[in-house]
Amino acid sequence: MSGDLSLFGDDQPHEPAPPVRTEVPIADWLVDALREALTARGLTTTGERQRAVESVAGRPVESLRALTRAEALHILSSLGPASAPETRSASAWDNREENTWIDRL
Repeated sequence: MSGDLSLFGDDQPHEPAPPVRTEVPIADWLVDALREALTARGLTTTGERQRAVESVAGRPVESLRALTRAEALHILSSLGPASAPETRSASAWDNREENTWIDRL
């Protein structure tokens, strides 16, 4: 019975099981979205792109495919579209196109 598994877990295995890798490569659409976000930021050289990705990821990254899904989504949200300066400082009310009845008072 030495080869049988214990029902109550009191017999420890002789060798620990190797950890199972749970991360899968990121999807192609996510890699494309990261590339588009980097281009939209004006980062065109490989060095600029790598520094931007590594600064957000907080670790060295060989390629975009080496990122985990969570890291890629975090980087994508960090590199998201930058709002225009005039819309950041003003509200939607201030940026409206037409006069309203309150403006005519």
